[in-house]
Amino acid sequence: MTLPTLIQKHNDLVKVTKLKKFMSVMNSALTMSIQDNGPIDSWNLTNTVFDEDSGLNTDESAVGQNLLMKYILPYLKYIKFCEVGSPDCNSYDRFSLDGTKFSSFTDRVILADGSAFLGVVVTDSTCKTNVGNNRQLQNICGQLFFDTNGAQRRPNRLGDDIFLFWFTKYGVFPMGTAMETSAGYSFDNSCSISVSNRLNGYGCTAWAIYNGNLDYKYCNDLSWNGKTKCN
Repeated sequence: MTLPTLIQKHNDLVKVTKLKKFMSVMNSALTMSIQDNGPIDSWNLTNTVFDEDSGLNTDESAVGQNLLMKYILPYLKYIKFCEVGSPDCNSYDRFSLDGTKFSSFTDRVILADGSAFLGVVVTDSTCKTNVGNNRQLQNICGQLFFDTNGAQRRPNRLGDDIFLFWFTKYGVFPMGTAMETSAGYSFDNSCSISVSNRLNGYGCTAWAIYNGNLDYKYCNDLSWNGKTKCN
């Protein structure tokens, strides 16, 4: 294995470690907030109406996203918070796993370790959406976006330094598990370097956490029931 390859593999492992830490931190934050404020579906959240092409929220969406942040932020260690809709927030180009450019990302919450909680999309304020039969894929409220090195630093690429999680009534879980149905973002349909799709990369998080690698960036013949590494 060449030195550049070794360095890349090491960098991938650093990202995996940060992913696991973020999931643990967010689960703790949600658990404490639920204990103090009641169930998520009682927080009067509003669904996010977001135009992926323009990158704009409706005013109601911004209020709902900021409200959720206020329920979570007291339980996080962070350096900076920039409200949705604030002109002081900086946005950066956004790319899918295959390199398709679209919309942008914003460093919504800079965490203490320099990683960034990029924000949340409330897809179901009643938390009744299911994308699988097991508990972690049921009663979904929305999606959380996480950047291992902050949106101000490239590559800002889904499945590379940007990852997505479901947040549910029960906690935070990685998107793209083997049990996820077509209603969600499975590894097979949403984590492939050979597919050109602006949402390609949404289904990579579970693979990174449970298999401990980002090898889907280097080969396209991996599967939950078969090969789990390129070499």
